[in-house]
Amino acid sequence: MDRHCLLFCLLGLALPANAMDLKQAWDLLQYQGPIYKAAVHEKEAGGENRAIGKAGLLPQINASGYHNKVNGSQTQNKIDNDLHYDSKGANVRLRQPLFNKQKMAEYRQGQQRADYSDAVFDAKSQDAAVRLAESYFDVLLASETITLAKSKLTAFDEQLASAKRRMELGAGTVTDIDESTARRDLAEAELIEAQDNLVNARRKLEEYIGETPESLTTLRPTFDTPPLLPSNLQDWLVKAQADSPLIHARRYSRDLAEEEVKRNSAGHWPTLDFIAGYTAGESQSLSELNQRNHYGSVGLEVNIPLYSGGGVSALTRQASANSDKAMDELDAARQEVITGTTREYQGILSGAKRIRALETAVASNERSLASTRKGFKEGGTSTNSDVLNAEELLFVARHDLFDAKVRYLMSRLRLASSVGSLGDDDIDQINNYLGPELLVTK
Repeated sequence: MDRHCLLFCLLGLALPANAMDLKQAWDLLQYQGPIYKAAVHEKEAGGENRAIGKAGLLPQINASGYHNKVNGSQTQNKIDNDLHYDSKGANVRLRQPLFNKQKMAEYRQGQQRADYSDAVFDAKSQDAAVRLAESYFDVLLASETITLAKSKLTAFDEQLASAKRRMELGAGTVTDIDESTARRDLAEAELIEAQDNLVNARRKLEEYIGETPESLTTLRPTFDTPPLLPSNLQDWLVKAQADSPLIHARRYSRDLAEEEVKRNSAGHWPTLDFIAGYTAGESQSLSELNQRNHYGSVGLEVNIPLYSGGGVSALTRQASANSDKAMDELDAARQEVITGTTREYQGILSGAKRIRALETAVASNERSLASTRKGFKEGGTSTNSDVLNAEELLFVARHDLFDAKVRYLMSRLRLASSVGSLGDDDIDQINNYLGPELLVTK
């Protein structure tokens, strides 16, 4: 926690006062994000299972003491005698398990529960990084959509004004005005929706990092798509099945369930304990004048279960069924990881191609719009509808390009998460795609 606090302070000095990039958001999440902090505390609590499991195999030592004042009377042979005396003492007792199959199973379960907590934390930590990036890029996409929607609205306003001027000059039609008005009104509705999306996206980001930034760093104009290393899908699948924290967690859960079968079946076995004790006491009465007792004892204690009403057998069968369930859940987790790894691997490959195609599409639509506007103003070879359609196509292409870049980056993060390697280095790599400051207020 101190490391994250120091790192956060250093980053705060290095960045502009109100700008935040993905790396700083990640450090904030680890420093003060409530969801992440809850996962940390969950891991800390789970780690104590090691000591809890081990405690059952260690000596159990108990001490007790007493001090009683006795006041009363005693009648013997019609003679009354007052009783006033003290009785006090103390004893210490030690019990050390020598043979106890249940305690041994509980010890192994303690280790497994702690390992399970570590794996769950790794999974939650990487999932938190992915979700943080999603919320961060959702804010960028919503803000970019607002920018594009405003640009489209301005263009449609200009086209509507042009249609009205042409109508006044006798070169336009009412249809051109109506169509331009309809497109303009639709663009305004899209802008309102985009503004709502930005509010929701900013709130989601605040949920993760504990504060609402006024500005974020957005995507740089240049966007590289380096090849994957390793380039073979099979290599990624092998790594995912070996290192995925989700699979690790399910495997520990299976081991824990198998150990529970052993723990319950151990209820049929006898137990053997070493017992030692020491007692010291003083009492005083008519029959025991100033009596003092001091003695120690050592021995062995055997407990042999004979009959428990069938409960031990029932618990063992129940644990066996849960063990089979845990095995099925492990198999399901493997399939889930394989599916996710394959999906993100393909998403990166196709995403890179889609980005290049959309970059070409944006450039083509920009040229098409310029030509259409020129044809509409000068030669009459383009209609009002042609201009409006060209504006719409350019808006869609620019929006899709930004969205494709975000999807590509998210696929890289999710792929790293699938194979259990998502960490600071991956966040840094994605952060290198960010640069220009972008206001994300409504």
